[in-house]
Amino acid sequence: MKITKIDTITIGLPFENPGPESSFVIADKNTLNSLLIRIETDKGIVGWGESFGYYSIETTKAALHSMIIPQLIGKNIESRNDIELINKELQLKLHIFGRYGITMFALSGIDIALWDILGKAENKSIAELLGGLKIESLTAYASLFLYDDAEATSRVSLKAKNEGYEIIKLHENTMAPIQASRAAIGDTALMVDVNCVWSEEHMEEIINTLKEAKLYWLEEPIWPPENYSGLSKLRDQGFTIASGENACTAYQFEEMISNKAADILQPSVTKVGGISEMIKISTLKKNNCRVVPHSPYFGPGFVATLQVIGALTPESEIERLYVDLKADFYGGVSNIDPNGKILIPNGPGLGIEPSLDIIEKYCRK
Repeated sequence: MKITKIDTITIGLPFENPGPESSFVIADKNTLNSLLIRIETDKGIVGWGESFGYYSIETTKAALHSMIIPQLIGKNIESRNDIELINKELQLKLHIFGRYGITMFALSGIDIALWDILGKAENKSIAELLGGLKIESLTAYASLFLYDDAEATSRVSLKAKNEGYEIIKLHENTMAPIQASRAAIGDTALMVDVNCVWSEEHMEEIINTLKEAKLYWLEEPIWPPENYSGLSKLRDQGFTIASGENACTAYQFEEMISNKAADILQPSVTKVGGISEMIKISTLKKNNCRVVPHSPYFGPGFVATLQVIGALTPESEIERLYVDLKADFYGGVSNIDPNGKILIPNGPGLGIEPSLDIIEKYCRK
């Protein structure tokens, strides 16, 4: 089975924010932009992937068309080994342009689509290709936008709790919204993603107040994200540290583990190198770390994450960006059930096919 064509498609999905307007970097007003990869084969099988995007979409797309796609036309896809070999060959050929960042974002989307193709060819879900589902549904946590407003943060946190979420994640970097959210949701599990804004010195000033929030985990609290010694010190002070959404390849996660920098490892399938690299991360000796993939998107990257977690890290929760979609690739697969869980689709490949009507309607030329 040979690759005959690869297209990139930019999609802008409309959504409604349950809180006030936010400066959160992942959204363009009330639109979530995604970069989809569509791969055709000579057997008529089509695979879908997603590369990390947001503001980097045009750059990632340029990397795909200039560096990666020309090397893939005519390649054979018959087995898992073929996909992993393509991934390895491309990482080797492209390493002079940067081992991490845009190059790896582009490669991730390709890898996801190739696994989707293989699953469809064998009439198996990706989870089945990886050994089978260990769990049928995942506990979801509501991942809120950054509001930088105590009243808004507490109100949206309580709304998410009342809708069935048993874990709430904030993207706040000041104490007032964090304290307000804790007061609003009571004993419900609360986590905070700081997006690397704080310094170690600032952490010393707020550490006692932050401990009072009784966080489920503290995510990327300090700059830079690869400040592993600083993260290790915070673990020693009693915080459960989550990190890794900005890391690429299993090598960076191995460094994180060896430096005792995190309790929660957060590889993102659209950034890290795709499913092939997620497999490598799952086999690392983790020294009591837990893998909880990063997944604040709604396209093939999200359903790929469901497949990987279900087969390889079934103890993981799943991140669900807390917005109300007005158009959905997958007809509500990311919505929680009454128990706060998200079901893992079990069809061939990614488990479910995206809506071609939605893609056509919201495609950005």
